[in-house]
Amino acid sequence: MEPGVSVPRLSGIKYVGRVAVTVTGLVVAGCGTDKPDSTESAALAEHVGTYQAFGEGGNGALLEGTVRVVDGCLTVVRGDGEAYLPFFPDDEVRWNGGRLDYLGETFGDGDAIALGGGVSGIVEGATVPENCDVKPRLTPWTVAQED
Repeated sequence: MEPGVSVPRLSGIKYVGRVAVTVTGLVVAGCGTDKPDSTESAALAEHVGTYQAFGEGGNGALLEGTVRVVDGCLTVVRGDGEAYLPFFPDDEVRWNGGRLDYLGETFGDGDAIALGGGVSGIVEGATVPENCDVKPRLTPWTVAQED
């Protein structure tokens, strides 16, 4: 974060990550950490949308809502009822016993979450969980990658 810039803590919501710019439906992202092993990758692919991130993070929109896991598909539902299928940077997320591990936080069904990023089409090469019927039921949301 830039010196002198402060971000207020959102009451009752686990704020995760910085907000990022989407560029033609693709979040430009930063270098990541280690990748999950093949067993973790398979479990993640069954439940969570992911994309291979690269580049640098930035500023963009904020999705605030409630994590819902329905028929094995992790979504975020806003207060107005609109549902989103978040696509996370594949090197920043894990699926652990029915819960999402993302940037040091763990989220399960019913938890509040705030994700930086933006509405986009499905990024080329993204993993779409087979139980997730994206359109017309879900709006794709590309989660910003950390710097």
